Parts: sequence; structure tokens; C-alpha cells
Amino acid sequence: MALIMSGAPGPSRRTLIEVLLHQTHQICSFLLPPSPSPSPPPPTAPPHPTPAPAITFPLRIFPTPPPLTTFLTSLSHPFIIKSLSLHWPALTTRLWSSPSYLLSHTNSGKRLVPIELGKSYTDASWGQRIIPFKQFLEEYILHPSPSSSTGYLAQHDLFSQIPALRNDIAIPDYCYSSYTDGDRSEEVDDDDISEPLLNVWLGPQNTLSPLHTDPYKNILCQVVGRKYIRLYNPHSETPRLFPRGVEAGGVDMSNTSGVEVGWVEGDEFTYDDGAEDGVEEGGGGFEGERDGKSEEREGKKRMWEEFKKAEYVEGILEPGDGLFIPVGWWHYVRSLDVSFSVSFWWK
Repeated sequence: MALIMSGAPGPSRRTLIEVLLHQTHQICSFLLPPSPSPSPPPPTAPPHPTPAPAITFPLRIFPTPPPLTTFLTSLSHPFIIKSLSLHWPALTTRLWSSPSYLLSHTNSGKRLVPIELGKSYTDASWGQRIIPFKQFLEEYILHPSPSSSTGYLAQHDLFSQIPALRNDIAIPDYCYSSYTDGDRSEEVDDDDISEPLLNVWLGPQNTLSPLHTDPYKNILCQVVGRKYIRLYNPHSETPRLFPRGVEAGGVDMSNTSGVEVGWVEGDEFTYDDGAEDGVEEGGGGFEGERDGKSEEREGKKRMWEEFKKAEYVEGILEPGDGLFIPVGWWHYVRSLDVSFSVSFWWK
């Protein structure tokens, strides 16, 4: 069955479409037999299956949401705000950790979603698929195969696609504040952005976002699971992070580090060129083809040693926490559990 609408856009067109979609879903739920739920139906995030990494250089943490004046005078560096979103229905009464709840708002999981396949978008094997939401939950969240690629619903405007979920969250008031820290060089010049840009991030344990920057201020709110975050000051550390350039096809990757950051226990980052024994799997390395040439390998090792000198701050983002990331700050993110997050970008 398909719902086809035509006509010129208008101020109430979006509301009309949302109402029609909601009513269509109610009618289908009444007339059609329910689809079987995933079995077994555990929550999407079992409680802390893996230990959190040790934190050596901790982020600043506000134990409760600070007053706006304090927030505005703290924006030159990143920080975590505890209990920022604990009041959201997504964490209290309409739990996003419940597969059955998510399926109930995706037409029993029939709604299509775009997912990323692979370790990260910097990998040569990275790809994308559009699949039903239920298939995404089954194959990549609830019952992932050890031999399959990682599937990640990353940076997706899910609330435009499924407006009912938008009622489960609240945009932090901080996102409507206006400020400048004296450096707007990294910001986008887009006067059309009057409202925060909302995106969701849903994936299994060990999904990651490689070390990169964004042209917006960002509050990343954690709903389900935990994430490890590491951040670098762009004003002092960029030369040691070796930004990529324009790559094949004219794609500008200068906002992404050429260093592949991987977390290993013991608060160490390990250079991995694939040619030496004793390197832990999941360590770091450099993007590009590793051809075994000793000179190239030695050059990459020197770059890696320089990268390890870069200063950083780090932390663990837990359900209810919000992380403020200033515009242009380099950040690397890795999920420690099945994870569901919402990002709020604003100018």
C-alpha cells in the first residue's frame, strides 16, 4: 500500500502529511494482523556489558544543567552536562530502549531507514543500504552476526520521517542561545538555519565516528547505552592530527583526520601497519594502502608518534547526559554498548 500526495507546499502541508500518516498507521494496525515481534525481545541495550575505558584527561562535568549565564561563559571548551535529558519520555515513559516501542512507531518495523555498513565512513569497504527498520533491529542490534558488517543508523533526520518520536525528546534551551567565542572561522555561513538541526545515531556496540570536526555547535544527548568521546582543540592540535584533503571524486575530507584512532585498553593508542606482531586488534593506524614498504611504514610511524603528542580531553557519555562540542573541535566517538543518541546542531 502506498500513500501518494500531490500539490504545492504550504504552511500546513507538513502537519497534514503527519496527520495522514498517523491515521493510516492506526487503520493498518486495526485491520492487519500484527507482525511478530523480534524474539526474544530484550531491551536494545543490556546493562553495561563491557567496562568503560579509564579516563586520564577528563572533560569538565556539570553535575546538573547549569544556568544559561554559566553555560554561555563556558563555551570555549567542551563539557558534559549530567541529567540534561533524564526527563525526556524517551528515558522515562516511552522508552527508546524497548524494541517493541520503536516498532510500534515504524509501522511494525516496515518503515525504511538508511544505514551505513562498515567500521566507519573512511573505510574503503564502507557502504549504505536502505532496509526496513525491523530488519535493521534484527540483523544489527538484537541478533548481530559476528561475520557481518557493522550496521549504523547514523546522522539521520528520523524525526522528519517518524514525527511521533519527536514528542519523546525536547530540544535543550541552550540550543537557542546566541554567542561567539571570538572565532567563527569554522562555522557555516547559512542564514536559513533558524532552528537546531536534529539527527539520531542508533547502532550496536563498537560503532564509531572517526576523528573529525563539524561546522556547527553541537549538544550530543545520550538516550540509550554509553559512548566514549575524545576531543582535541583545533586551535592548538590540528597540525598533529593530519587532516585529510580532497580525495578521489573531488570529495573534500579536510574535516577528517588521516589518523585512524582506535581505543585499546590501558589508555594507549597503538600504531598498526599490519606488519608487526604484538599489536592489539582494534588499535589505530593511518588511512591508505599499506604496501609494506619500510620507508613508508617508518614515515607513518613518525606521524603516529607526532599524533600521540596531541593533547586531548575525554569522557564517558551515559543515558541522560549531554555533551557540548564547540564548533570546529575535533572529536572521536565510540559506542561502548548498543547506543541511541540525538545530536542538536545550531549556529
